[in-house]
Amino acid sequence: MRSILTPILLLCTCLAVGQSFEGTLMYVTDVEVAEKMQKMGMTKEALVERMKQDGSYSDTITVSYKHGNYHTLLNTLPASWNIYTAETNKIHAMQAGEAADVCAVTDASIDTEGAMLGKMPTVTKLDTIVMIDGAACNMVRVKWKSGTYDYYYDPTKLSVDAALFAEHVYDGWADFLKISNALPVRIVKTTKGMMTVTMTLVSAKKQPIADGLFAIPTLVAADDLDIVKLPNKKMMRIAR
Repeated sequence: MRSILTPILLLCTCLAVGQSFEGTLMYVTDVEVAEKMQKMGMTKEALVERMKQDGSYSDTITVSYKHGNYHTLLNTLPASWNIYTAETNKIHAMQAGEAADVCAVTDASIDTEGAMLGKMPTVTKLDTIVMIDGAACNMVRVKWKSGTYDYYYDPTKLSVDAALFAEHVYDGWADFLKISNALPVRIVKTTKGMMTVTMTLVSAKKQPIADGLFAIPTLVAADDLDIVKLPNKKMMRIAR
């Protein structure tokens, strides 16, 4: 019996991976300032300018997926990018410019707020149906004490095998994909009392993605950079 079942199970696994989206998605972003911040004199224009100055503003985000890996490119100044690999279950954040030798490594198996406050976010599929680019989209809300992520998805498009990201707890990603089995067409990130960032999909291209896009450079310890201690993040240097 085992000799029959083994190839069947292997075939099912291969089919699941084969049906998972491989290609590149492009999102445009929009920033809104919370009413509390506006009353303190912080306008949207002032916030965007401040974000540009500290290199955190990006009006376009490009994400490439292959199997259980993704590469996120942000058009910040200087440019910055994140690489997640299923093999390590870690997100490596890097950038060009003066800090090109620094890499922030985030353990995706840990929810930051959950580790710090002892309470995991709630994950709820809402009854809300929202029309996005002519398609009826469902919504999943991940709610922390500090804010929420609203993930919108079209169940007929951008199918993904949720098992590929089963260990990606960070950002509620694994829980979202368990419900949606599809990549988001819109993400609304709200930091309570501060701001809301909306990412809306503008293009999706199925295409082969080179494995080299997910290559992680050799890293070495850099304890002097770990000024702010977080339970799931460590600063490292890129070996030259």
